[in-house]
Amino acid sequence: MRRHERTVIGSVVERKTTSQLSAAPRFTAKPGIGFPAVQHRSKSAFARAREEATVKNVDMRQDEVPLVVPTGELHPPPTAETKSVLTNAEDLRHHISRENEQRLASMTPEEIEKERKGILEQLGNDAPDLLRRVREARERKLAREDPQATEAVEILVTSPKQTAEGPPIHQPKPVLPPLGARPGILRVRSLESVPRKVPPAVPSQRSCTRPSSRTGKKIRFAEVTPKDIYVYESAPASPKRPVLALPPPPEKPDNSIISLGTFKGSIPSKRPHPTDSPAEDKESPVTTTGDSKLEEGTPEYIRRRYFPDAPGNDPNLEWMRASTSSDSSELRFDLNGVPISPSLSETLPSHLGLHHHAEGNRAGYTLEDLFLLSRSTVPAQRASVLGVLAKVAHRLGAQAKDGNFPEKLAELVGKEGELRKRILAAGLSAIGERGGVGAMAVEVAWECLVVWDNDTADIDGIELLLAPDVISSTQPEQLLPIISGMLSQALLPRQSLEQLLAIVYRFAQESNELAGSIMSTPHLVPAIVQTFLLTPIPPKDDSVLPDPMALRLLTILASASRSNPSSLLEPADAILRFATVLPDSSPFPAPLTTSLLIQTLRFYRVLACYGLYSHIATSASLYFSALGSYVLSPPSLPQKTLSQLRTAWASLLEAWIVCATDPHATTPPHEILWSQVTAWSWESEVRLFRKDLTDTDQDWEAWNAVWSVEAAWLEGVKINGVKGGEKEREDVLKVLKLGFEAQEGLEREVVRAALQAVKQCLDILTTGGPGLEKVFKSVVEPTHVLCSAIRLWLACLPPLQDVPLGSPPFTLPFGELSKFCAELVTHPIWSLPEKCGMYLRVHLRPLSSLLAYFHRLARHIPGTGPDLWLAQGLSIVTRLLPGDEGAAIAMEENCILPVTSQIAGFQMQLPSVPTDILKPFFEYTIRPNPDVYLSPLHITTESICHSTTLRLPGGTPDVLEEEARTGLPLSRDWLTSPLTHLLRSGTSPVFRSLPTGWDASEVEIVRATLLVLQVSCGVLQHWGLGVCALGPAEIVFACMRVCMLEHGVGGGASGMDSSAEVFRDDTVEKLMGWLLDPFTPKRLPTPPPSPPPTVARAETTSCLLPTLTPQNYLELASQTYLRQTRTPFYQFYTDLVALYSAVSFAHPVFGALLLPPLAMRYPSDYRRLVWCEAGDGSSAAVGMGDSVGAVTEVVRTVRLDLERVVCCSLGWPGSKCAPAFPDVREYLYPVERDARILGAYLQALLAGRSAPQGFLRLVAVHHIACTVWPDLRRLSQTTEDGLSSIEAGADGGEVTGFTLPSDPSQSSGSLGGLKLLRLLLNRGDAPAVRDVLSYSQNPSGAFLWPPSCFEGSLAETERTKRIEHVRNVIGGDVAERVRTIFEQKED
Repeated sequence: MRRHERTVIGSVVERKTTSQLSAAPRFTAKPGIGFPAVQHRSKSAFARAREEATVKNVDMRQDEVPLVVPTGELHPPPTAETKSVLTNAEDLRHHISRENEQRLASMTPEEIEKERKGILEQLGNDAPDLLRRVREARERKLAREDPQATEAVEILVTSPKQTAEGPPIHQPKPVLPPLGARPGILRVRSLESVPRKVPPAVPSQRSCTRPSSRTGKKIRFAEVTPKDIYVYESAPASPKRPVLALPPPPEKPDNSIISLGTFKGSIPSKRPHPTDSPAEDKESPVTTTGDSKLEEGTPEYIRRRYFPDAPGNDPNLEWMRASTSSDSSELRFDLNGVPISPSLSETLPSHLGLHHHAEGNRAGYTLEDLFLLSRSTVPAQRASVLGVLAKVAHRLGAQAKDGNFPEKLAELVGKEGELRKRILAAGLSAIGERGGVGAMAVEVAWECLVVWDNDTADIDGIELLLAPDVISSTQPEQLLPIISGMLSQALLPRQSLEQLLAIVYRFAQESNELAGSIMSTPHLVPAIVQTFLLTPIPPKDDSVLPDPMALRLLTILASASRSNPSSLLEPADAILRFATVLPDSSPFPAPLTTSLLIQTLRFYRVLACYGLYSHIATSASLYFSALGSYVLSPPSLPQKTLSQLRTAWASLLEAWIVCATDPHATTPPHEILWSQVTAWSWESEVRLFRKDLTDTDQDWEAWNAVWSVEAAWLEGVKINGVKGGEKEREDVLKVLKLGFEAQEGLEREVVRAALQAVKQCLDILTTGGPGLEKVFKSVVEPTHVLCSAIRLWLACLPPLQDVPLGSPPFTLPFGELSKFCAELVTHPIWSLPEKCGMYLRVHLRPLSSLLAYFHRLARHIPGTGPDLWLAQGLSIVTRLLPGDEGAAIAMEENCILPVTSQIAGFQMQLPSVPTDILKPFFEYTIRPNPDVYLSPLHITTESICHSTTLRLPGGTPDVLEEEARTGLPLSRDWLTSPLTHLLRSGTSPVFRSLPTGWDASEVEIVRATLLVLQVSCGVLQHWGLGVCALGPAEIVFACMRVCMLEHGVGGGASGMDSSAEVFRDDTVEKLMGWLLDPFTPKRLPTPPPSPPPTVARAETTSCLLPTLTPQNYLELASQTYLRQTRTPFYQFYTDLVALYSAVSFAHPVFGALLLPPLAMRYPSDYRRLVWCEAGDGSSAAVGMGDSVGAVTEVVRTVRLDLERVVCCSLGWPGSKCAPAFPDVREYLYPVERDARILGAYLQALLAGRSAPQGFLRLVAVHHIACTVWPDLRRLSQTTEDGLSSIEAGADGGEVTGFTLPSDPSQSSGSLGGLKLLRLLLNRGDAPAVRDVLSYSQNPSGAFLWPPSCFEGSLAETERTKRIEHVRNVIGGDVAERVRTIFEQKED
């Protein structure tokens, strides 16, 4: 049977009419329940009929289905047959009517009323009108239709009685086989008008239990041939329906076809889906006469047709109306996460699946749409949207990392971090789901956590702390147990499980705390080991292979904390399988086997760094012996893989050798013995590697491993060998000297090539530019080579040899190394991690270790004196990183503290002060937390016993002292730390744990601290390392703290009470004076000539605008001390001024320390405090119009000459600012503009005997004169204009200049200058008036010292101009007085 001949209707059977015409109940209640049974829509009418028949014990219908004979060839139906169908329908309608009348006649009035109420309850109060309209419509249709064109389709009409019995049961709508069976063909309503041939009726002999409403009904359908259907190609409504089926236009005109009009609009971008409305919809009684004028499908058409009682502005129908507030420029994405342009989103068809959102007229999904759909209850939709979000996150991550990303989304620039959190939250909300939703949720989390930071995937040895806010938003304490369960069940695809492993690895990289959380999560680590490592051996066809990522995770967990490896000893036994089966005999692929072996060796090395699990070297000695032979023989591996394997094997041997050097340091003790190491001859085995090595960079990693093993062996034989390992050392030197000292020796070439490579990398990092992280990584390997070479050189020295040698063990490029290290300590590479990412500091560890090894090496080089060695130590110690605490303490004990007054190069006799009393303070500064011990880059016997972690702490170094886990790197002013502990002696942990026998007074500690400062500054300046010395601001703040020691501090349980102020001690006063002297201005014998105007302006501008640093700005220099108490420097300075007024008695050094904050680059608050307020904060001088009054205590008592003024900003030794000598013009320019301070200057000058003297008088005269005289104002304005222009072009990340006042009420213009001039000439005494009238100063070139700036420096033309200015603004009489004063000065 062909497809178009298959039977449409399987069985049409009439039900026998029951003889009893009694009203049936509308609902059937379940036994024992007073409520009617619920009729679920999911059950068909046939199913409900069968259930009712079962309850009533009615026989089931017959199983046999009446056969339906297929018809022959389809032909148009004759008129007679069509007429018979109508006749049968009329007979049926009359039969039903009679049956209803009989039922009504047999019913009582109560039953009739009950049924009427049931009908009204079911159909509503409009049921009579509805039935009337249906009857009228049927009559009009029968009267209008032509019998020749009558459709052969029976219309079901339900009587009121049938409605009362229950909801009508509609027959399933027939579907034409040729259309329903053909894919891509849609059935449309217009097919109902196609003529159909009625097949011959087949009598039925079966009994039926269907409702009585179907009694006597006969359904006939006309046969339709393929010729009756015409297929139009059109845009599909969905991918499964590519074409649209429409009836062909008739060849002859047909009056029965009603035209719907000509389409005049535009085709919408998203076509509405065709509806399969029943034919009865054409006769809906709610259609009004106005509907014919409305376009079908419009919101108003839908409202009138389906919601006739709803008002036009009903808010419940807003969903039908098109959105008018949609932003056409809003970014949209397709299902692949690719953005769609606004123009394209309006033209894409709807079958692409891009219109399932609120704004249906535009293709694509906005981010808000995706976030909304990611919470869908439909699993397939939710999974699809999560996949889109994963792709969007991938694009955003690439954009955030690369500013030049070619596919950058401009609309989302700057929003990547916020969107990352939202996308991650959407994925985490579904990560516990099963199936595709859970898999896609894992991918979203993987994209946001792992792929986003994939540049740091290979970085270990430091806590990344890249995105602590993002990681914390995942709530690891809840996420990790979920991951544990997902790995244990292994219900997700393998790819999703590997992504979960990568997420856990990323958590372990983030911080040691998260690594501890991973270890403490129940069953997580065992699930990882079982899933990714303990796979079947040999592997089965359907089994997975081991994953080296799991071994990397175990390694990083072990390096995070000493407590973690103890829990990993059991997995350590399990993974021994990867070390016992060599790659040439493994059932796994060779690359995978080699990778597993390398990661296993690295994991064992990490355990050995804590002194753990070293017994495996003895337990599995046969396997490791075979492994050593395999590594030594040239296996068929790629060169890079072979180098990694040899490096991993040699690094493990180095760690085991260190463990065997002191067996008591291992846990438990004596796990490996030195006698065993000697018997295995590991050093000889590793030395054989050099025969396959070259001097190229691809072998540098192997060279580092080989030299490290030999150095560890020589360090061990010094302790465990006979005569300090003298014979073993001679054997090693016989081999090493040939390579290091021969002209073309291999080791010699390797060292020089590595040194040259490091220099080239540092040159690139100096210039900056893109790719700094890659250059950072390229520094690591050559620096490791240099460290290992110097370490090997030191290991070849005889024990207890601390004096210069007659001949070195072998030759190294000592001169080049010394020059390189001198450049390295001042290189800007040390500050780059703060700009590019603190995690890059891990790449600086080899450089800091190199400097520490070089400092040990330099002590043995002939020609290195104590002062040079001290200068090297002082410059190197501030570059050491966490893990180098041992080297820093060795420098402090052996180099810095033993300084004495006999150090060469000083022209003054230093006092004899013991400095060893500072050792507790310095050791606490280096290692503040005894519970934190970072392992050094090269482990030692001490480190394997005490190390608590192998990773550097991450994050910014600006943390409070109580929060710091390590003191390295040291701050610039670390030598002043004893002063900090003295000021906080009541809470200082040092004073609570002083060693037995320590006894020193407060004054002795201050003397020793100042002496160390003086010596350090001297030697650093002498050897050209002034940039490493403390700057003027740092020295000034240290002396300020000395003066503050009497301010209620220094007493208590420590027993260090001073009978007098500490700053009055003769030695303390002398040392402070020596420290401040280099930063005071010096009168040159012959002033240098003034440069040309353009040059002078450039020099002045550059000098007035040095970058603010802790060396030249007190507010930054004080942060190391004040940050701990969160005290602003202004408050500290206020206390210092009050203390000066109370106890100083005009102490000259104390007074000199009050001047630096009065420089013009500091805020005006400092100058107001000194000039306008008394020591107790009360007002001492007010505005310019006040009468002559009192002067503040500071202004009256600080009478310093110009030579004793401390200059912090300009020209101090070691600064990069010209001129190379201190200049007091930092107090003079820019000219003061604060009216209150100018009034205080004038009031002080008019104070008579209380008027300021010395430098403060110069400051007051300068600012008054530059305010009242136009010529000085023009010169200063020129300087300030150039200063402001440079400020505008300065780098936004640095503070490079002053903040010029812009508030008119706080500035002194021409009006303020006139007022000052009148007050000065009317009330001033002769000396003050003469000084202001004759004052002259040049903001550039040579500085005019007093009294030259007051006498004889003003040209005749300038005097005349000033007299004329007075005449113009005040009057002739005053001008003549000014002329008289000028003439008197000439006389």
